[in-house]
Amino acid sequence: MILILDNIAAFVIGAAIFLTLMVVQLRSTELNIDQTSTYMMKNQATSLSTWIEEDVLNLGSNIDKAVSVPFENPTTDSYGNTTQFTFYRDTLNTSVVPTDTVRVSTRYTLTAAGYSSNGEDSTKVFQLNRSIRFGTGSWIKDGQSVPLISVFQVDMLDQNANTVASPATAMAIDPTVVRNTRVRFAMVPPIKTTRATLNRIFYGSTLLIPN
Repeated sequence: MILILDNIAAFVIGAAIFLTLMVVQLRSTELNIDQTSTYMMKNQATSLSTWIEEDVLNLGSNIDKAVSVPFENPTTDSYGNTTQFTFYRDTLNTSVVPTDTVRVSTRYTLTAAGYSSNGEDSTKVFQLNRSIRFGTGSWIKDGQSVPLISVFQVDMLDQNANTVASPATAMAIDPTVVRNTRVRFAMVPPIKTTRATLNRIFYGSTLLIPN
């Protein structure tokens, strides 16, 4: 009888140790997944913000704002996200006389990409697509984000950092009314866990429109 009880006790203790080790292993795996997912999200957000800043900093370059408005009014959806934003810059070839000018158009288009879920909650996500056009040629797809954007907003601001309604229309009347472009986005991790340390990352930048 004592031997049987000893065996049962040993089995219970062994099972408890095994379960503890399993929980520790699962938790360690979950932490590793979370760390990897967070690292990927930060890298993807940094990459996206870099090419957005490079584009927007050139918005209106070499364009006479009194003659031509260098962007179109951003369009938005019911979530408040910017679904399309088109803007322009001119390239100059000074090696010829007269100087040759080519208009370069850039267009951002936001498309729905489903939902990101961790089993408890879900977030509607989007993909940002970038297209360019030279002169009057065809639009060429030239890059895209990962389909993990939850917020994307473009606002045109005046000198006091106030949002300008219908900015292209306003700038056609007064070329000095729009002074800055504000871009904001949020991105969720590619793998969501129930114990995620970072559920999303936010980016925001206000960039001066060149004279």
